[in-house]
Amino acid sequence: MPCSIPPSQLAAFVASLLGQLEGKVMARVLSEVQKIIAKLRGNICPPVEELKKIIKVRDNLTNAINAVEKKVEPIKKFADILDPPIKAGKATVLVLEQIPIPTSIGTPPIGGTADIGGQLSSISIGAQNRFAQLLNLACQLLELLQRDQQAIKDLVSISTVDSLNEVRDRLNSIDLKLFECVDQLPDSLKEEILAEIENLPSNAGITDQTGENTYDYFKGDRKYTIRIIVDENSPGFAKKRFAIVENFEGVTVLRGPSSFSSSTKVLIDEIKFRINNQLP
Repeated sequence: MPCSIPPSQLAAFVASLLGQLEGKVMARVLSEVQKIIAKLRGNICPPVEELKKIIKVRDNLTNAINAVEKKVEPIKKFADILDPPIKAGKATVLVLEQIPIPTSIGTPPIGGTADIGGQLSSISIGAQNRFAQLLNLACQLLELLQRDQQAIKDLVSISTVDSLNEVRDRLNSIDLKLFECVDQLPDSLKEEILAEIENLPSNAGITDQTGENTYDYFKGDRKYTIRIIVDENSPGFAKKRFAIVENFEGVTVLRGPSSFSSSTKVLIDEIKFRINNQLP
């Protein structure tokens, strides 16, 4: 019987995997954002064709962030998969702790002529040691599973989510200047830009649409309704939009941030990620 449980490398593997995902996306997004900021710097806006290119690049980068979020989801669910073995481990430890193991059974002899005492059974020291070792191993395994589960949850919720939000904020920082430039264009060119936005690849293939700017989303057996709302308080030609989530009673339980995002699908994917992380 082994004397100890070897250290787990699961948390280190997850950290390495998440680090690679984040590193690739963050490096690419930050590099492209700096290029876009350079093009938008100053009082003179880029030509219309350049604005179209910037909108496409911004759309692609936002999709890249959402793609990483989707890859993070299975990792987060793996932490939940550890729940059954952790419960089994707790039950095993509890049972082992409560098993009564007497070292001997019987009445000690007193040496008299009417002595009817005597030892009926006993457990050897070796057997007692093996039982104690079994309990110790069960405790070690339980602690290992609990540490791994908590480490995975911390890596996903603290490290990855915060890092991706930071990258998304940097990307969103270009929106105001970008759409200020678009707002200065003649109406005919504005319409041309709008047509370009509506035909972006990320606006294609949106499923579960049940009405205008309304979409169904299921998490397990729970149904949520996602609505895309125009922020009427946003100035200019390009209105900000945000996503809200309603439960089966029609009550708003979650709201995404206002964004100049040109892609409806981007807004939907972002709020789905929030549903998976913040709602039951």
